[in-house]
Amino acid sequence: MAAESTQAHLATELVPSGQLVTFTLDGVEFGLDIDRVQEITHRSDVTPVPGSPSFILGVINLRGLIIPVIDSRNRFHLAPQEPTSKTRIIVLRLASGATGLQVDSVAEVVRLEDHTVRETPPLVAGIRAEYLAGMVTVGNRLITLIHLEKLLDSSELTRRSEFEELGMADTFAGSGEEGVEEIEEDGRPFVTFRLGSESFGIALHEVEEIVELPPVTKVPDAPDYVLGVICLRDQVMPLVDLSEILSIEQGSSARKRDMVVLLSFGSARIGVVVDEIQEILRVQDGQTLPPPQTLSEAEREHLEGILLLPGRMVSLINVLKIITGDDQEKIAAMGQGLGLNDTRAQETVPSLELVVFRLGPESYGLRLHEVREIIMVGQITPVPRAPQFVDGVLNLRGEVMPVVDLRTRFGLERVEATTISRILITSIGGVFTGLVVDAVDEVRPVDLHRFGPPPAVTAVGANRYIEKVARLDNGMIFLLELQQLLTDAETEQLQGLQGRRNRTGEP
Repeated sequence: MAAESTQAHLATELVPSGQLVTFTLDGVEFGLDIDRVQEITHRSDVTPVPGSPSFILGVINLRGLIIPVIDSRNRFHLAPQEPTSKTRIIVLRLASGATGLQVDSVAEVVRLEDHTVRETPPLVAGIRAEYLAGMVTVGNRLITLIHLEKLLDSSELTRRSEFEELGMADTFAGSGEEGVEEIEEDGRPFVTFRLGSESFGIALHEVEEIVELPPVTKVPDAPDYVLGVICLRDQVMPLVDLSEILSIEQGSSARKRDMVVLLSFGSARIGVVVDEIQEILRVQDGQTLPPPQTLSEAEREHLEGILLLPGRMVSLINVLKIITGDDQEKIAAMGQGLGLNDTRAQETVPSLELVVFRLGPESYGLRLHEVREIIMVGQITPVPRAPQFVDGVLNLRGEVMPVVDLRTRFGLERVEATTISRILITSIGGVFTGLVVDAVDEVRPVDLHRFGPPPAVTAVGANRYIEKVARLDNGMIFLLELQQLLTDAETEQLQGLQGRRNRTGEP
C-alpha cells in the first residue's frame, strides 16, 4: 500500500492536471502535463541563431514574443528527420521561460485515470533515461513522460549572457517567475479543429480528452446529429456530429473523420467527431471579432467570436449551447443509461506489462522490463561458425551484440526481414542479445487472471520456451520464458562470441 501511495503521489507531481498532451517521436508515444503546455502550433519559419547550442533550431516570433525552439530529435540524440505536414511545435512553460519543442506529431489529449508511474528502461526509442520521468498507462497504451526540467539544465541556462551577445536576449525575456505569470494570464487556450473546409475552436477547459475514433454503435430514437455511442475505458457516451448541426458540407474529397473531442456535459460526457485537430492556441482579449450581425440570435449565442489567422478564419464556439434543451436531456440520458458500472471501471486489476510481437500468425510476449530497446532491422554482420540460430552481430551505438533469429530458434521457416520487422534488445544470461521478430504490435497490460498454463503442444513447437498463455477476447499471447530460450551451453557460446567481437574491435 505504501508503494502504491508513493506512486500515486509521484503521478500527481508529474501530471498535476490529470491530463496529458501526447506526441510521437520515432513512432513512440510521449506525454506532457497539459498545464505545462502554453499552446501547440504548426511549424512556422524558424530563424537560426549562429553560435546557439546544436539542439536549438532557432527562434520563432509568437505574437511578438521571441521563443527558442528545441529540436527534440537532436536533444534526445535521435536521427534527424525533415519536418512534415504533421510536425508541430509545443510551446512549453519552463523555469527558463516560454520554450518551443519541435516534435514529429501531436496525437491526443488524454485523461490520466491510472496514477501508477512505472520506471522507464535505460533507453526508450534510443532516448536516455535522464530525460524520462516515468511511464503511465492509458487504456492499453503505455505513455512515456518527459522530464521537462532536463530539457534545459542549469549549466545551459548560465549561457544566457552568450545568447545575449548573439542577439538572443529577447529569447529569454520573462525567464523568471514574472514572465511565466504574464504568459499564463495572457489569453485563453482553445483547441482548434477542422470540419469540412472550416475551422472551429473550443475552450480548452471544456475539453476532457482528444482521442482516436473508437467503434460506433447505432442507437434508436436519437437526434439526427447523434451518430451513435462509443465506449471508452468502460464508459459509454454519445457521439455528436457537429457538421450535421451546423450544416457543413463535407464534400466528395473529405478525409475520413477519425478524431473525437470529449467534453463534459453536466454529469455525463459526450464525444464530438472532427475531421482534424489543428492546434492548441491562446487567444488574447481583443484578438477576436464579434459574431456577425447577419446571424440569428440563436447562432450568435453559441458563437463566442471570430479569430482571424493567416490563411484561415476560426469560429470559437460553445458546443453545449448549440444543443437544444430537449436534446440535452436525451443525450445525457443516453450516456447514463448505457454506461457501465463506474465502480467496476475504477477497480484496480493486477496486470502484467507485455511487449507483444508476432512470429507468423501467432502473438508472443515478453515482460516489458525484459526489453531494453526495440529497433528496426539494420545491418547484421555474419559470423563464421556461429550457431545456426545466430544471424550474426550488430553494432548498437558502439555496443556489439549477437542477434538471434527467433523463427529459426522455434523451427519456423526463415523469411527475409521486412519494413515492419524489428529487433528486441534483451539480456540473456547476462549477454545483451537482439531477437529478430516479424513485427511488434503493441505494449500493453494484460490482467493476471487471463494467464494460464501453456498447452501440451503449440503450433510452432516452441512449448518448452513458453511460460504462460494469456487468453484474450480476440486471440491469445504466448508469454516467453526469456532465460529458457537458450541452454547454458548456448549462452556460453554467445558470451564467447560477444567477447571475441569486442576484443577484435570489429564492427
